[in-house]
Amino acid sequence: MILISDRQRQIIDAFFLVVEEASEPKKITMDMIAKKAGISRQSIYDKHFSNIGEIIDKIHALVSEECEVRMQKFFSDGYRDYNDDFFKFFEQEILPLLYEKRDWLKILYSKVLDSSWADYAHKVYTPYIELYIKKTGNQSPLANDFICSLIVRQIIAIISNWLTNDRPEPASLFQKKFDYLIKTSTYELLFEK
Repeated sequence: MILISDRQRQIIDAFFLVVEEASEPKKITMDMIAKKAGISRQSIYDKHFSNIGEIIDKIHALVSEECEVRMQKFFSDGYRDYNDDFFKFFEQEILPLLYEKRDWLKILYSKVLDSSWADYAHKVYTPYIELYIKKTGNQSPLANDFICSLIVRQIIAIISNWLTNDRPEPASLFQKKFDYLIKTSTYELLFEK
């Protein structure tokens, strides 16, 4: 479990406020974050985070921690309720966790500040999709790593489009759309009647 102090939480909250208020998020400074958090910049450096990148890394870890725990459980046979259907599991277990962090994720996805969020999510989800492909078998003529990358990028794109809406619908309502989008080809989306 990732431990975070109350002060670190205040720094992270201040970080998000500063990013939202900044006209150019890439130009935010630790001083701006410290002022918003009501502590000294030196205190942040000495006791909490040595740079903004460390703040972002902690946010990534906080967003993905419970998702990873649940995915590990799914693949260790802990989720028989889903009949080994990873996408049904993802809809029911992971989407609600991401929705809880929607404000953070919206900022991470939509601000030019963190282009690494998609890369981080790709790194987190790829091993699980690789396991799923191995478990279910690849019936296509394409290589497993290509299929895996395609699926992970599709999941990230769906989540990004969902959570960057002004008012994303709750996960319980979005689950059917996720299911439809993950199981429908681009061609079918364009030409389906």
